[in-house]
Amino acid sequence: MAFTNSLLRRTVMGDMQVQYYSCTADALTGTIVTGMQSIDMIAITPKSLTTGAVKFGMNEGVAGTAIAGTLGVTGATSGDEFYAIVYGH
Repeated sequence: MAFTNSLLRRTVMGDMQVQYYSCTADALTGTIVTGMQSIDMIAITPKSLTTGAVKFGMNEGVAGTAIAGTLGVTGATSGDEFYAIVYGH
């Protein structure tokens, strides 16, 4: 199954695209596909996490393979919720 990712807002800051997501995990791993060419930086805010073991990989899938514009998430527990701000181009 896939994470539930809700795009809350999309904007531009200077020369960076910025997207705000609200995410809910329904499996141990999942991805957020942004449609950007490359993710340059992320900011994560926990809403409700079972543990702090969640890991985020910029421009890669859950197996660590390079996938431009994708945020891979591993180590989540079903029901974990977090906000993600993704900066890229």
